[in-house]
Amino acid sequence: MLKTQFANRLKNFSFADSRMASNRFIKDVKWPITKNLTTLVLIIVSSIFLVYFLAPADLEPSARHALFILITAAALWITESIPPFAVSFLVIGLSVFFLESRDALDITQDWEKYVNTWSSPVIWILLGGFMLAIGAQITKFDRKFSNFVIGKFGTKPYRLLLGIMLTTGFLSMFISNTATTAMMLTIILPFAKQYGKSEPIVKAMMLGIAASATLGGIGTVIGSSPNAIALGILQAAGYDFSFVDWMIPGVPTAFILIFLSWYILKKLYKTDIKNLELVESEEDTSAELDDRNTTENRVIVVATFLITIGLWMTSTIHMIPVAVVSLIPIVVFTAVGIIQAEEIRLIPWDTLILVAGGLALGIAITDSGLADYMVGLIPAFENPLLIILLMAFITSIASNVMSNTAAASILIPIGAILVPTGYVLLMVVTLGFAASTALLLPISTPPNALVFSSGYLKQIDFRILGMVITVVSPLFILLMLWFLI
Repeated sequence: MLKTQFANRLKNFSFADSRMASNRFIKDVKWPITKNLTTLVLIIVSSIFLVYFLAPADLEPSARHALFILITAAALWITESIPPFAVSFLVIGLSVFFLESRDALDITQDWEKYVNTWSSPVIWILLGGFMLAIGAQITKFDRKFSNFVIGKFGTKPYRLLLGIMLTTGFLSMFISNTATTAMMLTIILPFAKQYGKSEPIVKAMMLGIAASATLGGIGTVIGSSPNAIALGILQAAGYDFSFVDWMIPGVPTAFILIFLSWYILKKLYKTDIKNLELVESEEDTSAELDDRNTTENRVIVVATFLITIGLWMTSTIHMIPVAVVSLIPIVVFTAVGIIQAEEIRLIPWDTLILVAGGLALGIAITDSGLADYMVGLIPAFENPLLIILLMAFITSIASNVMSNTAAASILIPIGAILVPTGYVLLMVVTLGFAASTALLLPISTPPNALVFSSGYLKQIDFRILGMVITVVSPLFILLMLWFLI
């Protein structure tokens, strides 16, 4: 039962980063159709009233249309009256019909730039990362790797806890944090069942996995969707910010926050256990999947992983675009049969659509003139760092109560226009990092929801660690980026 519990959950889960997706781990969610339709209509009507009747008269028509799209998208992403990925389609569609013209429903000649966000290099980078992750899961390289690393930390409870958290954080830099969490849970569930809910170290391990899976995403561009949105906005603004440029501040920031989380859990959850050992637990798989779970295929996955990551990190030397390098795992894994046609559905397409919508919203805010207008309304602050810090706090808090991809889609484009040109890079990357610090509630992220659904945690168990990370991380992230960028 333990071996298949989370595998079955993942099988029917879309990997969307949203409260709706998180809730599916905790309970079956039935859509109250009337309630959601009512919410949808109220949001659209309210947005029309605010923008077209109460907005300043000197706001240009295209900027007014962009403001309508921004308010509508933000409200829909917060309430999730329709799925988050559907909001992205709505953003792209409204941008095509409403922007860059005085009249609504007058399609602009430049409409393709909004639709083409779906084929942005950032989307291809994420797609390559997802294919690497699926290959690692199918061949169980991720499980073999995690068991090997954890085994090196010995049997002392808090050393083992640190090993679990560091392994989870590292894997989450390259593999979906939801899949990583589910895999790590299957490793510790036999131990948790043996000692029960009252054992403090069990709670520490559960919270440690959730925290590390979320914070680990800070480390790389493919670690979380907000990172991809931030990179896309930087590229659109003309910044040459590479895969390695992100990792230089991202990896140390992620691991230091993971160490901080480990220290907090160590102080909060005291155990009398002197030595413990985790028993390797394998998930049940079909005979067809077992045929691909071979040493030969794992060697192919490791080699492809190293080549792809290596080329991503050295793109400034060989000048092969990072998006083109992302084709390597797609071609190799399908050519050798590690990933077959039916596994393509495992790609979190809804996350890719969310990112495309976020990029389209950023283009809409900038190209419509709304960004310039908002800058003119905002009082000038003498210290841009204070603005960045404030926006980082807002992003961290917002990510706790809504999809962090949606939060990044709304706040990063706004943040980029609040500071002088010389601080745009610092603002955008800071907000990208801050969007991956949501630990306060069970529904803040799918990793939180997964560990909560195991039955070993209560909602109150998330509060102390979540509050500390929410308060400390924005300032720490800003300081790290100030010194490293």
